[in-house]
Amino acid sequence: MSDPKVGIIVDSAASLPIDLPFPKPSIVPLTIIINETAYLDQVDISTSDIYIKLKSGSGTFSTSAPSPDQFYKAIVGAAGKFNSILCITVSPKFSGTINSAKVALDIFMEEQKNPIDVRILDSGSAAGGEGLIVMEACKAAVHSDSIDEVEQAAKAAVEKVRLLAYVDTLYYLWKGGRVPGIAYLGANMLGLKPLFEMSQGEITRHGIHRSELDAIDSMAALISDHVAGNKVKACIMHANALDQANQIAESLKAKPLVVDEYIAELTPAMGVHTGPGTVGIAFMPYLG
Repeated sequence: MSDPKVGIIVDSAASLPIDLPFPKPSIVPLTIIINETAYLDQVDISTSDIYIKLKSGSGTFSTSAPSPDQFYKAIVGAAGKFNSILCITVSPKFSGTINSAKVALDIFMEEQKNPIDVRILDSGSAAGGEGLIVMEACKAAVHSDSIDEVEQAAKAAVEKVRLLAYVDTLYYLWKGGRVPGIAYLGANMLGLKPLFEMSQGEITRHGIHRSELDAIDSMAALISDHVAGNKVKACIMHANALDQANQIAESLKAKPLVVDEYIAELTPAMGVHTGPGTVGIAFMPYLG
């Protein structure tokens, strides 16, 4: 089979398998800021390093979106290899990444004499959810030279992907200003673990659980409700919590409906906000 004609660009918030069964997309890193020092996600700092620093409990942590210049360079680089480009970004609920991509695209279209077709797609998700969408786009690009068909495959995945995750503690979300202090204190005192769902950019909460096992059981029940007997593919995500991720993987083996799965660690861009111990699963109907 010939090389793909449609290039895929994605930001580093996506959780992808280590060994992709398709040509790897171009990855534009977000920036991790620790005590005012900036690190490019998975370029200047590794996933293991970020969790060690988070567990130390010292310093301030934040993230920032890639700059328009980073996206511009990625687009220019891909334009030299492909006939068209699809850029998939993390949901605006998590980052302003898509805005940088749009600015970069505007500059690219103005500067190029005969610009190729470049499109930007909001994944409406993050981490493993974004990863599943990217994989559908990469798979489509292997089988089709049409950006219309590749974009449609990605959009179909956006509409179907759901992400479930629980955080071990609200501490990191509180430090990042994403939950109020009273919620963190209450959950921390009682040892509760909130379970969240994300679909098409909307975030909802599915109760607060007293243990990891309760949270995992609740995720399994929600998956069964959502799939309605259909086969699914899934990404099991974790933040320095491989044992818990493997526990979910084992529970899925009892569900023959899950026919394709992979385990991926949350990238630093996501782990900074959720903190160590976060575990989740992104899933969608298996499309072959």
